[in-house]
Amino acid sequence: MFAMKGGSRVLPLLFLAVLLPATAQAHPHAFIEAELAFIFDDQGLAGIHQKWHMDTMLTAEILDLIQKTDNDPLTGAEKKAIEQQSFKLLKGYNYFTHVRIDGKPFKVQWATDFKVTMSDRKMTYDFVVPCHVKADLQSHTIMAAVFDDTFYTYVTYAAKGGSGIDPTDDPLYLNTAAPEAPEDYSRFAKSVKLEPYKGEVKVAGPVNLFNIHTTVQKEPSMAYYYEQIVPEAMTLKFHKR
Repeated sequence: MFAMKGGSRVLPLLFLAVLLPATAQAHPHAFIEAELAFIFDDQGLAGIHQKWHMDTMLTAEILDLIQKTDNDPLTGAEKKAIEQQSFKLLKGYNYFTHVRIDGKPFKVQWATDFKVTMSDRKMTYDFVVPCHVKADLQSHTIMAAVFDDTFYTYVTYAAKGGSGIDPTDDPLYLNTAAPEAPEDYSRFAKSVKLEPYKGEVKVAGPVNLFNIHTTVQKEPSMAYYYEQIVPEAMTLKFHKR
């Protein structure tokens, strides 16, 4: 996920595995705090709304990607460039969104309603992953987790606006000479003081039409990166009233 430009590090685009160098490097190299909400319409589940809050380094590299050198607000053309040159590339990685419907994998192929904003030198992606599950009298279970299974990008969940975790507290976060190793996760988690998500699972829309139950729990069957990381999955159970 690195290219070279003038001898310096250029954004991994969060996502471009095709640009990975031949030599493995310590992970992660990008950090995102994600907000999730299950969105309902009058038929049942309609999709999963996400907001990705990025750290200042990642934001700076996205701006470098689109060759933005000033501190002015993003223009319409710049927002479009970010969507085309960064966000849309995530389609090949299912937008890092892993979903199961009643125990069966659901392949994420689309994202809609993309918006990008900037505040205090930090960028936020805002979008919806369509996922339609019609409600009936039988309970349906939807499990959603957001992660990059290469651990190139670390994704954690956050309450509104993000927690302010600084990934550069990890001494190897920006060290491109350090080799990849199975202990990368434990090192990073300890350095930045990662804690389990303690917020609620958000739901929106005409939720009064349905009986809804939500939980957040570790999901061992989704373990990744040398089986070190057991992601927290947001689980939604619902049926028609």
